Amino acid sequence: MRCLRYIKKLWRDYHWSVFGLTALLTVFLGCTGFEKHYLLTGREYSLWDLFYRSVQLFVMEGGAVEGPVPWELQAARFLAPLTAAYIAVRTLTLVFRDQFNLVRIRFLRGHVVICGLGRKGMLLARKYRDQQKQVVIIELDENNDMLAQCRSIGCIVLIGNAADPDVLQKAMCHKASYLFTLSGNDGVNAKIAVHVREMVKKRRDRVLTCVVHVVDPQLCNLLKEQEFVWGSQEALRLEFFNIYDSGARIWLKKHPPFHMNEPPYARRPHLILIGAGKMGESLLVQLAQKWKALNPGPEKFPVTVIDIQAGEKQELFRLLYPRLENICALEYLHMDVGSPKFQRGGFLFDRQDECLASSVYVCLDNDTRALFTAMSVFKHVRNEKVKIVVRSTRDAGISSLLSGSGRQDAARIESFALLDEACQTDIIFGGSHETIARAIHEEYVSNRERLGETPETNPSITDWKSLPEHLKESNRRQADHIGEKLRSIQCGVAPLTDWDEQLIRFNEDEALQLARMEHERWVEERSEKGWKPGKKNVRKKTTPLLVPWDEMSEKDKRHNLDMARQMPAFMARAGLKIFRMKKKAAKVPVCKKDHL
Repeated sequence: MRCLRYIKKLWRDYHWSVFGLTALLTVFLGCTGFEKHYLLTGREYSLWDLFYRSVQLFVMEGGAVEGPVPWELQAARFLAPLTAAYIAVRTLTLVFRDQFNLVRIRFLRGHVVICGLGRKGMLLARKYRDQQKQVVIIELDENNDMLAQCRSIGCIVLIGNAADPDVLQKAMCHKASYLFTLSGNDGVNAKIAVHVREMVKKRRDRVLTCVVHVVDPQLCNLLKEQEFVWGSQEALRLEFFNIYDSGARIWLKKHPPFHMNEPPYARRPHLILIGAGKMGESLLVQLAQKWKALNPGPEKFPVTVIDIQAGEKQELFRLLYPRLENICALEYLHMDVGSPKFQRGGFLFDRQDECLASSVYVCLDNDTRALFTAMSVFKHVRNEKVKIVVRSTRDAGISSLLSGSGRQDAARIESFALLDEACQTDIIFGGSHETIARAIHEEYVSNRERLGETPETNPSITDWKSLPEHLKESNRRQADHIGEKLRSIQCGVAPLTDWDEQLIRFNEDEALQLARMEHERWVEERSEKGWKPGKKNVRKKTTPLLVPWDEMSEKDKRHNLDMARQMPAFMARAGLKIFRMKKKAAKVPVCKKDHL
């Protein structure tokens, strides 16, 4: 399979060169063949005669000759029309490309639609084409330089406004499996999602996963609760994606500022965070969460934040993350990285001239400025064990420069390519629904193992990666339905920003309501897929649990109740909390006194 993909890629890249050489070879064989034919038949000829007769072969003329036919002429007579036919078809395809694509799109099912062709869109298009997925690109700017690249790898391109329902209809979004809205405008992305929601209302065969890119991390965090408001509509699964939030998770995994799994530490860690923009903010917040999880005690993680607007950032972080200063010992320094104060590097050392920093994260938007900053820091800590990580946009940028320079200081500076790292399909789909679905499966496995079941008796007892796709989707459907369940007990979902806040605990009536609703949803889902009551058999699609709630055994009811009680913990793993809505006070009728 990999060899076949490689051959297809080579053909895509070099097919015009191949046919150009084939055309030249055909002319050469034709000239040689006609020359031998004339010699054998005793006819006179000139070089122009040979060339003219050879070119005529491409339009299927001049190939019929009397007498002996040399093998060179025979080969040219077949190669010429085949080459001409291919070039004609390719030319007509290019001329009528848009009309051809509109016809081609109508036959697509389960394809990928990408709205907005920037660097993120280009990366995703390449990844899905490498997986042999059909990809439709909707782009407003017909002069976008990346359109030619998309067409060259086999993507279908539609020029138009993705916020226009007619354009979305032409892309057959209601038949797609995945849709990405990747414009730089959060409002436009949301508008596209609303239109798609209307298009898939009557869809029942599969779920459309709509990934909405939100540029602002704070807005993305606030919008996550909407994923479960829309999740009750089974035809659409809404996921909000922020590249900085996803990038921060990968960054901390690859370049942790402390030993994530082995506290306490030989040396007290201290992070210098240079640049408190969107990436810096996401890093700081996720770092605090990880430190809190590993250190429930009072010890704070020291962080020095350097930014040209440090004072404003301090006020903003206090407002948005009120518990942040309870977890991190934060010091904000107002400095420009190009200023003499920064270049002197005093912030890296204490009064005894001991190095404070164990890690330095450079999170500036400009790649050149980020590299300059990292090199400036290294000058002061070249004799210290300090990890320096600098953000870059693409892997072909700073990281290539560092790896190819051969300098000792370059080797000590590590690069984090944000787009390459965060625009992975498994990262983008690792949002709230996927996180909760995995947690649900892990809890299911744990409960079933406590009941004495094994992988031999229950094939569903396995890790998430080994779980069949239809069972993964079943867990995702369960996560989709959470919003509807919570509304039935007067509860809602909100971002979890207070990490010390105690999670909600359901009372017995609430847990029973949630468990019953989940069982009814599960029974309906299984019945639609052709399952029947009976002894459990995956191949025959039979299960003893396909009965009304009141007919279930106490053991199975208890399992559903345990899963319902764990719902607040599942949501917390996705950065969300469950809260009780305030009930409106009933209006008391006022009795007016009769006037005598």
